[in-house]
Amino acid sequence: MNLVGKIFVGIIALMSVVCLTVSAVSYASHHNWKEKTAELKKQLDDAKQQQQTLTSQKTELESKISSEQQIYTASIAALESKIETLESSNKTLNDKNVALQKDLDQRLAVIQANNTHINDLRQTLSSTSIDLAKAQQLRANYLQDLEQTMEKLHELSAKFGDLSEKNDDLQAEYDKALEILNQNGLSSDPKDYGDLPKFAAQGKIEVVREGNDGLLMINIGSDDGLSEHNKLDVRRGDSYLGKIEVVTTEPNRAICKVLPEYRQGVMKEGDNVYSQKFN
Repeated sequence: MNLVGKIFVGIIALMSVVCLTVSAVSYASHHNWKEKTAELKKQLDDAKQQQQTLTSQKTELESKISSEQQIYTASIAALESKIETLESSNKTLNDKNVALQKDLDQRLAVIQANNTHINDLRQTLSSTSIDLAKAQQLRANYLQDLEQTMEKLHELSAKFGDLSEKNDDLQAEYDKALEILNQNGLSSDPKDYGDLPKFAAQGKIEVVREGNDGLLMINIGSDDGLSEHNKLDVRRGDSYLGKIEVVTTEPNRAICKVLPEYRQGVMKEGDNVYSQKFN
């Protein structure tokens, strides 16, 4: 083989090596792209799955956000309503506080007035103590006057004889007056007249207190001629209930006590009260 043939063979051998190399590279490249395509497809599928998962999570989050937003809106509305209620309650409490402050001021004014009255009473008590000392001094003077009166009494005893004669004359007149009273059917007991009011009196029981034999109030008083220890009769219709005695009087009413020894029935409000002059 000549030189040209050897070079030619060498070139063919080199070209064969180059072709084999190109074929190997082409085959290797084709195999790598297929794997990458499969890998990319797998990644795409994973991405789609992840997208679906993220979309589902997004939808769920949007639902939760919407729900929480509604709850938040409702909470805000409730809080606003509660604020209005608290403001109204606060206004009411403020009004009550003003009223309580006014009432407190009035009570303080009453307390101050009471303190002033107490001070006046203390001054009155002090003045009364002075009056008591004066009264005790007057009592001592009265005792002294009593001694002088006793001396005069001895002098008056001497005049008793003269008065005895006059008493006999008065007794005769009394017997005559007693006879006249008996003839006219009138009582000769002074108690039947001494305990009567100055004027003919008639009224009603207004209030009964402290039981059947206790105190009661009638609707006539000193303006009607009543005074302490006057005795009055009590009736209910035709039923006689007993006697009462005046304890204290006012112009248009009196406090009386029931006399147990004369009681013949239970006295009640509305019963008639009268003096014997109305019998």
